[in-house]
Amino acid sequence: MRDVVLALTMPALMCASGIYAAGAAWWRRRHPAPPPYSQAGLRLAGERAVVVAEAIVADEYALCAADIGFPDDRSAGGVRARDRRP
Repeated sequence: MRDVVLALTMPALMCASGIYAAGAAWWRRRHPAPPPYSQAGLRLAGERAVVVAEAIVADEYALCAADIGFPDDRSAGGVRARDRRP
């Protein structure tokens, strides 16, 4: 009995996977994916990502500048020493 069940599992698996593939193809034909982005849309999305990244870096730099003692003006020529005496 064990051999019969084992022998029938492969055809059952192949039949089930075929039914699943047919159902997935039927669903994709009736529910197509949205059209891809245009070149202008991709360019605008890239520009927005750069703006967001620059804002994050500027915020983190402002947070670290107070703790570490980075100069506010990068043309100052080096890291400003912080007076740690009370």
